[in-house]
Amino acid sequence: MQIPFGEWLPDQPEHGKQGANVATNVYYALNSYKRFPSLVAYSTNTTSTDSKGAGSFRDNSNTVYNFVATRTNIYQLASGAFTSRKSSLSGAATDFFTFTQFGEHVIASNGVDAPQFYLMGTSTNFANLSSIQTAGTCPVFRTSGVVRDFLVTGNITNATNRIQWSGINDITVWEGKQSDSQDLPGSGGQVVAITSGEIGYVFRQNQIIRMDYVGGATVFRLSVISPNRGAMYGRTVCQDNRQVFFYADDGFYQINGDSVLPIGAEKVNRFFDLDLNKAFSDRICAAVDPFNQLAMWLYPSTSNASNTTGICDKIIIYNYSTKKWSLASANASTIFSQFVGAYTVELMDIISENLDNISASLDTDFWSGGQMLLGAIDSDFKASIFSGTNNECEIETSELELFPGLRSNITGVRPIVDAAATVTLKTRERLADSKTESSSSSMVSSGINPVRESGRYVRANIKVPSGTIFTHAEGIDLIATKAGIR
Repeated sequence: MQIPFGEWLPDQPEHGKQGANVATNVYYALNSYKRFPSLVAYSTNTTSTDSKGAGSFRDNSNTVYNFVATRTNIYQLASGAFTSRKSSLSGAATDFFTFTQFGEHVIASNGVDAPQFYLMGTSTNFANLSSIQTAGTCPVFRTSGVVRDFLVTGNITNATNRIQWSGINDITVWEGKQSDSQDLPGSGGQVVAITSGEIGYVFRQNQIIRMDYVGGATVFRLSVISPNRGAMYGRTVCQDNRQVFFYADDGFYQINGDSVLPIGAEKVNRFFDLDLNKAFSDRICAAVDPFNQLAMWLYPSTSNASNTTGICDKIIIYNYSTKKWSLASANASTIFSQFVGAYTVELMDIISENLDNISASLDTDFWSGGQMLLGAIDSDFKASIFSGTNNECEIETSELELFPGLRSNITGVRPIVDAAATVTLKTRERLADSKTESSSSSMVSSGINPVRESGRYVRANIKVPSGTIFTHAEGIDLIATKAGIR
């Protein structure tokens, strides 16, 4: 009998649900799971400590500029090497950096130090944004976004509920040219994130406000679309064009127009709440993989209860095309959508002096440059991309009663996976019993994994070994017979 894996639903009972109990290092496509790649480091040096934010940008000549911030430095990542472009910064352990592109300028801010700018194609180092102001006073702000033709800043020093925007199409002007500020009323808390686009969303801790440009004396119309729910932290918000995803204190959500849609309710919210190491919740970092249409949240889990290094260890993944979830392992402090610069054969020794040891396939878009891939700063503080196969993929079916009212004898499992996989069966007689786990069975030439187990309730755990390539993992084909009543 064929049994599809189904979507991962950790918040539902292990028995009888129409979905998988485990889905690790994979993501759910249309009707199957695909491998979620492992991290491959490629930088020659490191940032020396964990990252507090990163951004990737292209100028009008299509030149790529990647920046990574730590508590004390802003680095440029180019040709596989980090170069400090601003030092002696003073952010605290819980402060993060926001990077925003405004025309040819890259704006960096952490709410503590003076906001910085870098003019792509001209600047060598970051400089204080206030050094180019021509009118008004540039605020010190924690977060920013570009809404229409304005740089909109939020969480201003001594006014954490304030937003302030520049002059129209001019970040040197903070008085006149439609520049203004607004203190957001109510108990929504601090401004933690601002999205960019034709419309903007201002995230407070417990409120979301939509910004629409109307011009005139009003400039922006501010509409509260979520009066009691906002983003837990600034880095829990990610965006793909007009699709915005965020983590609130009660779960995962997506903004669609003016609607705030629950995407994790009864699926993953309870799992995540229990698995998150809440002592380090400020480390959660969200990013989008637009090519695979995945929204992801890197987070520190309870698996590393004494985490003092600033490194997260898991990623929870939402495929916003299929609306399905999964999980992955990754040791990193930041994930971000990254434009990767072009590499020549001569520069490939940045990754490895031996071409045979290069983990990133030579026929991928990584080498051509200008492609947006999912990047990270890994646990060794190196720049990395998700392109490897150095992870074990694990999927486990729901617990099933194969023959209602009867026990089952199982003699074989055929993984419906286009790769060699191992199988472990877990059985029990009563839902109150602990599970009995079989030894791992390898696939033979016929495609069957021989097993010999019996039980009333059965689940199959499938593992695809590290280094193995597969395209689709759909389910299993069980060879089972009735075994009667015990």
